[in-house]
Amino acid sequence: MTVDKPFVATVRYVKRDKKNDSSVKPYILHYAAPKDFPQNNFAIEPVNGIGIHSLRTAGLSYEDHGMTITSIDDSNMQPKDFDDDDWIESHYLPKLHDAVCLALGAKEMTVFDWMLRKRSRSFPKRAEGEENVDDHQPSLSAHIDYTEAELNSRVDAYFGSKKDEMLSRRYQVINIWKPLLGPCRDFPLAFIDPTTVDTENDLVKVDEVFPTVANEVFQVYSNPNHRWYYVPDQLASEVVIFNAYDSVKGQQLAVPHCSFDCGEAGSGIPRQSIEVRAFVFY
Repeated sequence: MTVDKPFVATVRYVKRDKKNDSSVKPYILHYAAPKDFPQNNFAIEPVNGIGIHSLRTAGLSYEDHGMTITSIDDSNMQPKDFDDDDWIESHYLPKLHDAVCLALGAKEMTVFDWMLRKRSRSFPKRAEGEENVDDHQPSLSAHIDYTEAELNSRVDAYFGSKKDEMLSRRYQVINIWKPLLGPCRDFPLAFIDPTTVDTENDLVKVDEVFPTVANEVFQVYSNPNHRWYYVPDQLASEVVIFNAYDSVKGQQLAVPHCSFDCGEAGSGIPRQSIEVRAFVFY
């Protein structure tokens, strides 16, 4: 892949549909819907010809654009190690804590969630008889992981009686993403510069419904002003940090993101990655 000019790809957005009933909130079910019940009540559409620029050479600051790249020592990390939850907790997360705090100038990081994704070879299609139940797949539609209301609803669960003490400082909610093996040329993650997002008209609140819980997220409508970035040939020693919420700026710098297909320029080696969600305190 050439890094001197944008990589041109297809990105998936929510389809603007004037026929939709504005009084009915969009939803998507993350389990098999009952018979004759729609799995979701909105449509995703591919938008072709999107130029995705190199974040390496963009010169964007985290403070102004909500995303940055930093490095982590991966000399003792193999993809198979990440299959062990205890290893992630005892080895990877402490290293990540130090790398992120150094990169952002934060004093402390509290992880509240992490997820492995392992692309099935048939993805984005599904082979006959294949359920992909155990492995999370790349997310292909542009989105932000949380609305402010969703974050507020989770704070008690994260901090309990320490909530007021923890949130009395400036803090941010961030996502930290990296491939387990690089260079990553298979469904890499791409990011919209939040300063190019019209938050009033580009974002729509959607309920992601699981068997026991519903999470409110933002899905994204297409806008030709959006400027997209990714890390070409991202290495396993590189992590991307991107913002979801800031206690001072709110969601002004929340970064919409999704994966995209590199087509013939892809490696063909199914992507494996880990994403970590955390609070950082200053």
